[in-house]
Amino acid sequence: MAHPMRIVIYVCVADIPGNPQRRHITLGDAVCRDLLNRRFHATLHPAVYDHVHVPADFDSALPLKRWFIIDLNVRETLSYSDVTRIPHPVYLASRRGDEWMFIRRDKWTEKAKTRAASFPWGGHLEQKLVSEMRKESGLLQNSNHETASAS
Repeated sequence: MAHPMRIVIYVCVADIPGNPQRRHITLGDAVCRDLLNRRFHATLHPAVYDHVHVPADFDSALPLKRWFIIDLNVRETLSYSDVTRIPHPVYLASRRGDEWMFIRRDKWTEKAKTRAASFPWGGHLEQKLVSEMRKESGLLQNSNHETASAS
């Protein structure tokens, strides 16, 4: 089972290719593929999902530099204290042609961790939606079990 992790990426938004409205997904895909050798799980799912906290002006055509916070392996709500204890690797990201370059910046970690702490683990709305999905899933399992027992 993969452990929760929060990756913090500093990148020029204009360097992220594709549809500007999907830059957070494109970046999440690149981070997971290039750094973790796995897929990015952006679709909300009761068992586990990944979430990107999207910064202001992420879709700008201007070469603005922004911080993206990527929560990986979200399985449950974590307290502020729990979030501060999980790994927070920090990277400077850029592109050379079609290739991403992620440069680890360990000296930025404590400052990034402090700033990122105000963002709820897995996203506030996303956690609410997943909680509802879990409740519905539990109700469906119970009603299916009751139906099967009544037969």
